[in-house]
Amino acid sequence: MNTRTRGLLTAPVLALALAAALTGCSALDSALGGTEEAQRDEPGGEITEAAEADAFSLQVGDCIDYAALSEATEFDSVRTVPCADPHDAEIYAETTLTEEQFQADLALREAADTETPSVAETFCYDAFAGFVGTSYEESTLDFVPFTPTEESWEQGDDVVQCLVTHPEGGFTGSMQNSAL
Repeated sequence: MNTRTRGLLTAPVLALALAAALTGCSALDSALGGTEEAQRDEPGGEITEAAEADAFSLQVGDCIDYAALSEATEFDSVRTVPCADPHDAEIYAETTLTEEQFQADLALREAADTETPSVAETFCYDAFAGFVGTSYEESTLDFVPFTPTEESWEQGDDVVQCLVTHPEGGFTGSMQNSAL
């Protein structure tokens, strides 16, 4: 079985550390009829119906049910929804880490250093205002980076995805330029 794990980080200004991880067993899941890629109007297009999608099939612009992940410590799928339906999170940016950046972030996690923002947190913070339309400090929204873990990094996972989260959920449409 080919197992990939991704980590879930909190925003740099939050003191809480979430101990959740993504575990993707996409090859096995597909063979057993488990998770699959998100249902889209065309390859790379918008999500057209709610589904349990492979966590590694997520793309910038996808809307998800982030609250469903808050209790999980490991998962291989994420509940995706069309952005026109009520949701509480949207992927707004992504970047590729270099080996040096990944190792630096990993060292911060292992040291449980919550004071120093990681490369992933800094990237998501910097992209936040341009997406939401207001600064992080003035916003009622939050952000969370999905990051590679050691296991997924070894399998070629080098992508950080940034999620903007709505504290009350029930948001419809994109959070882009919402200025919330």
